[in-house]
Amino acid sequence: MAVTIKLRYIRHSAKKLRPYARLFVGKPLQGSINKSMLMPQDSAQFIYKALLMARAAAESKEFKPEEMIVSMIMADEGPRIKRMRPNARGRSNRYQKHLAHLTLSVDVPKIEPKKIEEKPKTAKKAVAKKGEKK
Repeated sequence: MAVTIKLRYIRHSAKKLRPYARLFVGKPLQGSINKSMLMPQDSAQFIYKALLMARAAAESKEFKPEEMIVSMIMADEGPRIKRMRPNARGRSNRYQKHLAHLTLSVDVPKIEPKKIEEKPKTAKKAVAKKGEKK
């Protein structure tokens, strides 16, 4: 069973969060927390905060966090804050501040039994003798 948490309205661009989010998918939860704690980037600090929230949520639902892996991290764009900046000759320029929503899911790894692969049966080719038509 998966534990999903959301960090909403992060004052950071989703475009800047995505490369760091890809680093942690499929990795153990505790190892991801340790790795993100040491990274100096702002994006990694937001992901670190989300990983801590996921660990706390897993503990409250009585899962063992040391056995869990990060199954999904998604950084979506949130609303934009529109602002104006003064410009020359009494004009103004408009700019936007980006917000993001970070969705993180941790899950217990599924161990699937190995399937025994059967060799495909090959059809024997019919050999035509001289003078015969196929």
